[in-house]
Amino acid sequence: MIGTLVRLKLTLLRNGLRRSPWQVVAFVVGVLYALFIVATVGGALVALRFADLDVAAPVVVGVGTLAVLGWALIPLVAFGVDETVDPSRFATFAVPRAQLVPGLLLAGLVGLPGAVTLLLSLAGAAALSRSVPATALAVVAVVVGTLTAVAASRATTTAAAALLRARRTRDVAVLVGGVLIVLLGPGINLVAQRVEDGLDDLAALGRDAAAVAGWTPPGLAWAAAADAAAGRWGTALLRLLLALAVLAAVLGAWALALGRSGTGPAAGGGGPARTTAGGGGLLDRLPSTPAGAVARRCLLYWRRDPRYLVSAASVAVLPLLLLVLPLSAGGDPGSWFLAAGPLAAFVTGWSLHDDVAYDHSAFTLHVTAGVRGRDDRAGRLLAAALWQVPLVLVLTVIGALVAGRADLLPALTGASAALLGAGYGVSSVASALTPYPVAPPGGNPFSSPRGAATATLLVQLVTTLVVALLALPALAALLVALLWAPWAGWIGLLAGTGLGALWVWLGLTRGGALLDRRAPEVLAVVSRS
Repeated sequence: MIGTLVRLKLTLLRNGLRRSPWQVVAFVVGVLYALFIVATVGGALVALRFADLDVAAPVVVGVGTLAVLGWALIPLVAFGVDETVDPSRFATFAVPRAQLVPGLLLAGLVGLPGAVTLLLSLAGAAALSRSVPATALAVVAVVVGTLTAVAASRATTTAAAALLRARRTRDVAVLVGGVLIVLLGPGINLVAQRVEDGLDDLAALGRDAAAVAGWTPPGLAWAAAADAAAGRWGTALLRLLLALAVLAAVLGAWALALGRSGTGPAAGGGGPARTTAGGGGLLDRLPSTPAGAVARRCLLYWRRDPRYLVSAASVAVLPLLLLVLPLSAGGDPGSWFLAAGPLAAFVTGWSLHDDVAYDHSAFTLHVTAGVRGRDDRAGRLLAAALWQVPLVLVLTVIGALVAGRADLLPALTGASAALLGAGYGVSSVASALTPYPVAPPGGNPFSSPRGAATATLLVQLVTTLVVALLALPALAALLVALLWAPWAGWIGLLAGTGLGALWVWLGLTRGGALLDRRAPEVLAVVSRS
């Protein structure tokens, strides 16, 4: 069965390249980028073979530990994991987990991320190759570390998907995951700042960090290789055994999580979902029009769909991000809160650039019922704006007051309005012009459908640049008000609100027209998972 799953992954990847020339182009670009990473980072690691062990060992242990943490945490907030071999497809075949989990683990290495990680791990083993026995143990250890990294990515995303299906725990899970990711970046920056203190302090810091990381679950395998290179065979074997135990524990946790979200019935969502809201609630107050119907459904998504909650979590952790950034970047802590409103405006508006894909096959109702593209666009924007606009306004005001710069409130409001309006406008066009598939309803919200990774990156990059470009006049006015003349903020307020309204109107009209013409093509893309 293990060999069958690996061959299946290779077959699916090969067939995916035959579907479209663009898939071939994306694959070639990915291969070139992977080769660049392997040549640069791998070459630097191999060069450590000729450095002192006191220098090479902390680097290998530190890089290896960060690699495992990256595999475990990054898919929770970006890119997801490759589900070419989707575990849920095997639910009806009664495949024993003892065979399914190892097969999926090795299949996870088949692909550019897995191959690059394995090659860089072997380069790390080469950096510690001080003797033949040490090299042999290092190869075994780094392979164990690589398998632990891949297994950790599957275990965390599968477990998080199972948690998010429980309505009482999914909000907490999303926020905790966001907090961990937010704290990771400033932590790295704090370490980087120590470079300014001199190479001696940096080396001491690296040795201390590696010593601590070497006894943590992500760093055990890499530290075992370092111990073998230093001739500490007792400690090396102990750490290797502990690393194998960690790998077994991660695989066991993944198998248990698959029981809820992959190979067994999906966990319940806490009771039957209500489709209507009574008692004069917000849903009842929306207009009885096609756009209002779309807005009602999207509001339910924002409240109950784990995929939408993951997106909303990026906004929920913004205040925490602005609290911890001064610790790593320096400067006045209060001044960082000036970015709260504009940053929230950008994230919320831009997050809708693939909103239609979350409908999955339900978008068929829009096509068969003849819902106008403009009504679809307006309904989605209305549902988002009902909670996003007040949030952006509150964060803008709080940011100005906390920073002690109430005089910048007009400029900040204009920048926020321009970014939010540009985000809505670009999203309305992009989701009709360049949609890309996402995880289906009820699926793992952290997964990335087969063949969608490259399209996801390209669309996200282009839409980010376009939103920033469209909001540039208001951002320029904010910069002038911040550095020279606060009165320029009133110009920014007029320009930002005017541009924001213009971009929303153009997005509704042009995006709606595009959706009217391309509805069948959009349905074909968003129905794929």
